[in-house]
Amino acid sequence: MTLNYRTTAENLAFAVGILSGAEFVDMEDADAVSTGYRSARRGPAPILHGVPDLRAELDMAARLVSEWLGTGAAPETMAVLVRDARVRDIVSRGLRDRGVRMLEVDSGELGTGLPVVMTMHRAKGTEFLNVLLFGVSASALPSQAVLSGLSDIERDDALLRERSLLYVAATRARDQLACTWSGPRSPLVPLLS
Repeated sequence: MTLNYRTTAENLAFAVGILSGAEFVDMEDADAVSTGYRSARRGPAPILHGVPDLRAELDMAARLVSEWLGTGAAPETMAVLVRDARVRDIVSRGLRDRGVRMLEVDSGELGTGLPVVMTMHRAKGTEFLNVLLFGVSASALPSQAVLSGLSDIERDDALLRERSLLYVAATRARDQLACTWSGPRSPLVPLLS
């Protein structure tokens, strides 16, 4: 299926850009193609914002989530997605310190009444109006812990899984997608054209 009804053309183009240059094999061991995908919906361009440090990134995240909350949309339709549980806890605490309460989701139901913060792995199968991919820096994605000590073949496979994880996270956004990072941007994050 090459027609996407869930996310906007802008978010889909960004997500497909994450896969650019990688070789994928589908479930029948045939080369998978990521070109030709299109969306039935249009929307705003993804927001990409790099900052110098974690404090500034948390400030940016608090501003963005507060703006989304100001639109009157249900809070649970907003999510901050992060690479791992350690960062999820830092983000939740950092946003709370800035006056933005978040529901930390690890497993089970998402709940209602608050925006959620969860790992990219946990976000699989979910959908939100607005999604912030927080911490998409070169030091976090691809995860150096995942890649260390691997042979070249294992490393290529692990890198492909990291790309796929970021792709899935980016496609959780129905309307607005935003990405923030501190320090150098992840090489997996495409630039907007």
